[in-house]
Amino acid sequence: MSTTIFILSGTTFTAPGDWPGTADSVEVIGGGGGGSGTSAASSDASGGGGGGYSKALTVSASNGATIAVGAAGAGNSGASGGAGGDTWFNGANLAASSCGAKGGAAGILNSLTGGAGGNKTNGVGSTKNSGGAGGGSADSLNGGAGGGGAAGSHGDGNAGTQGGNSNNGANGGSGDAGSGGAGGTGGSGIGGTGGNGTEWDATHGSGGGGAGGGGTANGGPGGNYGGGGGGGTFTGGNTSGGAGTQGIIVVVYTPGGGGGSTQQQLMLIGVGS
Repeated sequence: MSTTIFILSGTTFTAPGDWPGTADSVEVIGGGGGGSGTSAASSDASGGGGGGYSKALTVSASNGATIAVGAAGAGNSGASGGAGGDTWFNGANLAASSCGAKGGAAGILNSLTGGAGGNKTNGVGSTKNSGGAGGGSADSLNGGAGGGGAAGSHGDGNAGTQGGNSNNGANGGSGDAGSGGAGGTGGSGIGGTGGNGTEWDATHGSGGGGAGGGGTANGGPGGNYGGGGGGGTFTGGNTSGGAGTQGIIVVVYTPGGGGGSTQQQLMLIGVGS
């Protein structure tokens, strides 16, 4: 019987008592970038990019190995968003790790281009996919752009929709090439939240991007895990972009190193769900 561990926080790997020294596989998603807000002087708000995805097989790691779970990018009021953090397992940094993925870039105030998704080129692993880009803002007095979806095992995250020339917010992109969480739905109010992914189980997977805000509203947050936030809409004052969501590390191992079945036992490490 194999065991699956979901790691949602921390800086070191706490090996379980039955840890054999080598994981069957490690999968990671980077944090999602936050969407841009708008200010009285600036009207263009783009969406944040979704986190990238990587998978590595047969990963040796000792108790206390260095890890990082990519932080969620902030959705700031009246300003550009924050970038999503990189996620990695067993290494001093992403490039030196056994498995790692880039976080999504922030949505930038007054940028017609959305935040880039976490690029697979910068990832570490045998399988690597890129997060979806956030949508860019088309012009002033328009709805906010959608955030990008996180990448996953099925493929790249889908891009958020470009902000339109109306006051309706644009939709977020879905996660994992459409197999992850759905993108948030835009409209005339607060941007819809990106859907949570369910590829690993009912609460863990590649998140969809948040929708842009419409009317006089803020952008919507991304879904768990790694979804990018949507952009705010121009109101003549400040609005906030939606926050991205944190990354995740998923470790699958066979206790004691014996040949196990496909049945899985699940463990959760860290704060979150």
